[in-house]
Order: sequence, then structure tokens, then C-alpha cells
Amino acid sequence: MARHLAPRTALWAGVRLGWFVPFGYVYARSVAGPCCIYDRIPWSDYAATGLMIEGDVGVRLGRNYTVFALWERAQLGAGDAEANVFGGQDGSDSDFWGIGLSASSDADRIGFLTEIALGYRQARATWEDGTELQFTGGVLEGRLGFGADIRLSEMFSIAPMITLGVGSFSDVDRVFADEASASIIRAGDAADSHGWLTLGVGGHVDLFGKK
Repeated sequence: MARHLAPRTALWAGVRLGWFVPFGYVYARSVAGPCCIYDRIPWSDYAATGLMIEGDVGVRLGRNYTVFALWERAQLGAGDAEANVFGGQDGSDSDFWGIGLSASSDADRIGFLTEIALGYRQARATWEDGTELQFTGGVLEGRLGFGADIRLSEMFSIAPMITLGVGSFSDVDRVFADEASASIIRAGDAADSHGWLTLGVGGHVDLFGKK
């Protein structure tokens, strides 16, 4: 009878550290002229690459499958637009909350790891005078991940992984230091699609495992 290192069922928890790369567009601004002509506003105008940390908690099922909840936090650099507005941009960040499912081809040794997650994303750009640009309404954003599942012991595994996600913000608001706010989405503007890429490694423990 084969001896398994990975438990058949367990409470699964851990963290991932990595590098976050935003791309795509935050919204599309309607321009004067014929109908349906837009100026697409890049996410890179308000965010640069930066560090990402993610917390995961869930359950291992059937040894090779995991269902989990996640919170991903990206601390990003300043974008390359509006450099001299509101005292200059001093940074940005983004949060993603979701539910995920991962599958490993070999949870006992080294397996190919795939992952899918759906959730909600929001992002923010900040300026030196306290002004913020808040991107919200990113409902049902999707993320796919591919990597390796490396079992180090009965309780501990690591997983280098690349993920790629897509979504769309429905609301973009300017929030001033006095907490007054105003939407920058005008009549005729439209939502647009953004994306993100992460490169990272996760460490996870299996607690209360059953063989």
C-alpha cells in the first residue's frame, strides 16, 4: 500500500510573497467626435509594479485538491501620469479578495499545480496632499495560476507560481483630503478591462491532517 506524505484532508493555510505587475486600462474616456470613440486610460498612469503578499486559508480535499479563501495585498509604486497634480503622486495599492480552487498532479512529492480564483478587486492611487483616486466595483475578477507543488514534509509544502488575472472597475472616484469625493466617470465614458501578473512563491501548512 502506497505511503502518502500529504494528508487526504486537512485545514490548509499559508502565505505567498511575490511581485505584482499591473497592466491594461482602468476606464475609457469618451472623446469629442463621432459616437463610440474612446481614450483608454492605462492602469500604468496610476500604478507601477510592486511587492505582493497573500494570505490563504482553506481545506484540502482528496489529497490533491484545495478549496480556499484568499486576500492579496499589493503595495505598488507611483504611476507616470499627473505627476505634478495634487503635490505629486506618492504611491498606489490594490487588494483582491477571492475564493479559489487548486489542483496538484502529485501532492506527495513534486506536482504540477493549477489554480483558479474568482473575487473582488479594488485599487487606489495616492498623492502627497492626501488626495486619492479610488478604483472600485471590480466584481467577479478572475485569476489563473500555474506552478509547482513541492512537498517538504507531512505538514509543509512550497509552491512557486505565476498567476494572471483580468477584470474591470466600474467606479473611479477622486477623494480629497477633507473626504469630499467626486466621480471622474462622465456621461459617455465606459468601463475598460485591466489585468495583472504575479510571480511569487507560497508556503503552506496542513493542520489536523487525516491520511
